[in-house]
Amino acid sequence: MVRDWEEVVEEGKARIIIPKRSLYVREDLVYEPAWSPVFYNPVMRVSRDLTVLVARSVYGSSSYFFIDALGGTGVRGIRLALETQGYGIVNDVDPIAYYYISRNIEYNRVENRVKPLMCEANVLLNNYTFSGIPVDYIDIDPYGSPIPFIDSAVKPLAKQALLGVTATDTAPLVCSHARKTLRRYNVNCAKVDFEKELGIRNLIFNLVFRGAAQDRALKPILSYSHRHYFRVFFRTERSGSKSYELMERCRGYIWFCPSTLERGYLKNPADRVECSKPEEPLILGPTWICRLGDPEFAKQVLALAKKEADALVSRETVKILEILVDEYRIVSPYVRYDKLFGVLKKNMPPIREFIKYLREHGFEAYRTHFDQRGIKTSASLAELYEILGRDEYD
Repeated sequence: MVRDWEEVVEEGKARIIIPKRSLYVREDLVYEPAWSPVFYNPVMRVSRDLTVLVARSVYGSSSYFFIDALGGTGVRGIRLALETQGYGIVNDVDPIAYYYISRNIEYNRVENRVKPLMCEANVLLNNYTFSGIPVDYIDIDPYGSPIPFIDSAVKPLAKQALLGVTATDTAPLVCSHARKTLRRYNVNCAKVDFEKELGIRNLIFNLVFRGAAQDRALKPILSYSHRHYFRVFFRTERSGSKSYELMERCRGYIWFCPSTLERGYLKNPADRVECSKPEEPLILGPTWICRLGDPEFAKQVLALAKKEADALVSRETVKILEILVDEYRIVSPYVRYDKLFGVLKKNMPPIREFIKYLREHGFEAYRTHFDQRGIKTSASLAELYEILGRDEYD
């Protein structure tokens, strides 16, 4: 029964009971999820859409066992049960969250596929490590940093599995608080024009590093930035050698020249690089220097999303995937278009025209989902400046 002070929201195939959002609005009449007795954020619909799509793309019609370690209302786990062949546990340490998880499981009639638990997430995950029951998919979606949960999350994973991780502590990841970045993520960093990409690279590196410490190879297959959070999906494999190979290949540093925006990757921070102007390059890292996702896998997820558009998947989810498919092809960080023209003190043409121009001259170039003002391109900064120095850009 839905009470007077509650409402039912629909998401995918799920119908979720939550406290009425109208009771928890700010002065500007915007719903504030953190004020509600149980956390439900409609903005995170994209995250949950992609969780379902990734699980379907990986497991298809096969059944798999999942743990949603920080369940909130239970919407993510319930959608996995309703929209994929998943069965598992939705957990939350908060008694009110557990109450709503239990009610929502019953309300959606998935009692035979999903079990509610009220347990501290690390305790639950560590218990499964020693239970002998392998987990095919684990989801970590905390308020803040996922770091306190990662060591526990990778241990109970099956030999080959899937891991989904969210981080909402974007400020330290993008180096707004350099001391906290160093303390929490062990990364030396500074403000750059590609800050959101740097943030997700810092996150991926730390998760891969922590997985490798426990002989788990974590390969990112889909990652993105949306609103206030970063999200990464990993294919995982229990293998010390593969985790080492991944770290050896993808651990590195980014050098960056603030006045010219020049940047590149280094394997060794002691390697000598020079800026084209008389300044010392900043050395950022260690961080992830490989692809942020698998373009072929993203294409597969996009095809599935387009089939479900409007009915089960939001248009916003489809739009992000359309950009990711191309964006993953370029490994180098995106360049802020406005800052690029600002360095040369030139007027900017429409960004679409510049991308078209780059493609016509043999370079790969795409928009980035990180920033509407950003471009992902195979052209180096030197090549971009050479292009911008031509008559058509005078």
